[in-house]
Amino acid sequence: MGGLGSGNWYRFDTKDAVEEYCALDVRKLKREGMLDPGYRGSLTWWRGERKVSSIGLLAEHGRVVLKYRHRRRGGLGDEWEDVEQPVYLTWTPCNLGSKRPWFVCPGVVGGRYCGRRVAILYSAGPYFLCRHCYDLTYRSRQASDRLGPLHKARRIRQRLGGSANLLKPFPERPKGMHWSTYLRLYQDCTNAEMKYLRTSSERLEKLTRGLFED
Repeated sequence: MGGLGSGNWYRFDTKDAVEEYCALDVRKLKREGMLDPGYRGSLTWWRGERKVSSIGLLAEHGRVVLKYRHRRRGGLGDEWEDVEQPVYLTWTPCNLGSKRPWFVCPGVVGGRYCGRRVAILYSAGPYFLCRHCYDLTYRSRQASDRLGPLHKARRIRQRLGGSANLLKPFPERPKGMHWSTYLRLYQDCTNAEMKYLRTSSERLEKLTRGLFED
């Protein structure tokens, strides 16, 4: 049996964004006294007026214990399982003698223990793990990765004096430009356009798959 986060059940053709999942921030826990040994309480996540999820939390010396129910999909239907996950803490010194807490990510992916010192863990699977274990990205970076090739293709077309519209014919070679330069720009533009179309297709496929799974 694998460790926390083992396997590839959470990986897709394109990366998920951290904003899609519940985030457990150790800094918030500290501010609200939820890291004090002996603390026992709960955390709830909301989207507007809709309750998304909730977990129980017990603080002990050097760690917190998370208790919640996870819905496992597959087989003949969804199954709920009880999860009790300990997450260890570490502290680093700050100015004026204070200390900053960190989670020690308990993930084990591909047989390798993570152990990263992180401020936030995410609920992208049955356990709360860091974004590296779940291979998550940020929406801003997601948009940059998706639209970057499009912007590059448009710049090349405009540099050659043509339209930025990808549906328009590729611009002709400007007078005075070497054929080698023109052909290189043509190839760069073609590669950028293909990458943009491929990324858009993967994103559409993922969104469609998600609709049918729901």
